[in-house]
Amino acid sequence: MSPEGAPGHDVIVVVDGHPRSIEVKTRQFLRRPTEITRWPVEMQKKGEADFFVFIELDLRTMSPTFYVLTNAQARATFRDYIGGGNCYPPEVRKLIRPNDFSEFLPSPARVEASSAIA
Repeated sequence: MSPEGAPGHDVIVVVDGHPRSIEVKTRQFLRRPTEITRWPVEMQKKGEADFFVFIELDLRTMSPTFYVLTNAQARATFRDYIGGGNCYPPEVRKLIRPNDFSEFLPSPARVEASSAIA
């Protein structure tokens, strides 16, 4: 894992025998996940990550909910503005099933996992 502020991405995982980079963003809420209005992402700096993991952390229970997005999925939920940009939680929640880590599985297992979702 990279230290805060380090260049590059936060975590490296191996998927299908290849290293893949992950950019991780965490936001907390006190009562409901809709309190989280954005996951700030600097696509010009971090946009080459293979995956993005957005985490909703319930501060009452310290229970995390994970959203694993491919680069294309993160870009689909991203809105750019001068000086930065955000991936918006309502769009992420519509696109991604929470706590689904199947993108990190080897290819045949990923196919089986996604057909189990359907």
